[in-house]
Amino acid sequence: MSNKKNTRFMRNSIINENSHFNVIEAFKATRTNLMFMLDSNEKKNSIVFTSFAPRDGKTTTCLNLAITFAQTGAKILVIDADLRKPAVHRYMKIQSRPGLSDYLASINDETPSIYKTDISNLYVLPAGTIPPNPTELLISKNMEKLLNDCTPLFDYIFIDSPPLGLVTDAAIVGSKTMGVINVVNCENTRSEEIESIKQSVEQAGINLIGCIMNAVPAAAINKKYNFKSNYGYSYGYSESYYDQYKQNSSEEEKNKD
Repeated sequence: MSNKKNTRFMRNSIINENSHFNVIEAFKATRTNLMFMLDSNEKKNSIVFTSFAPRDGKTTTCLNLAITFAQTGAKILVIDADLRKPAVHRYMKIQSRPGLSDYLASINDETPSIYKTDISNLYVLPAGTIPPNPTELLISKNMEKLLNDCTPLFDYIFIDSPPLGLVTDAAIVGSKTMGVINVVNCENTRSEEIESIKQSVEQAGINLIGCIMNAVPAAAINKKYNFKSNYGYSYGYSESYYDQYKQNSSEEEKNKD
């Protein structure tokens, strides 16, 4: 029974033609905001997605944004750099290996195993064989070579990484990219955890592109957009959301006292 529930949840987490209207529109709005914020003159076109903790929605956010970007005709590569607990291959229904870890660990000049998905313009490099030394692989010159080689082949490269609140992998990969996007779960993420991610990224000299707010309460979304649906799932974008969320969380803590 649990496997059936997990399969159904994973299927419903990825947007498609049957997804709820305000979910699709929220991702499209986020795509538009992100396109405006990214510098088209940058030589790098890769972005890292992370969060503070597991189950904040970073993988599905990464994939759903990749899908909306691909729908514009842009050629998109998703790299699963979560070499500890990969999930991209399950969502996209492709084989898990060979993949990133196998390429990074190779002593030969092999090409990465990039798979075409059922979605036009969307390609995936899965995590591959789970290694005993993920951090060492991600910090290797092969990772930098991979990004340099893939940059001219794709319009954007989206990289799913482990939660930055647990391990430093996202910062390691982020140093080789345009920057990091922090996925914040409004139901679970605390203001001090958002601040922790912000400080970790900035102290490492990495660009914090912004925050994406996940699992925003339905009442707030319906009121703002005049939706009558009870579907409680939406996204907001930009660092102003971070400031507003931090302020609201601080006020809630005061009220508790």
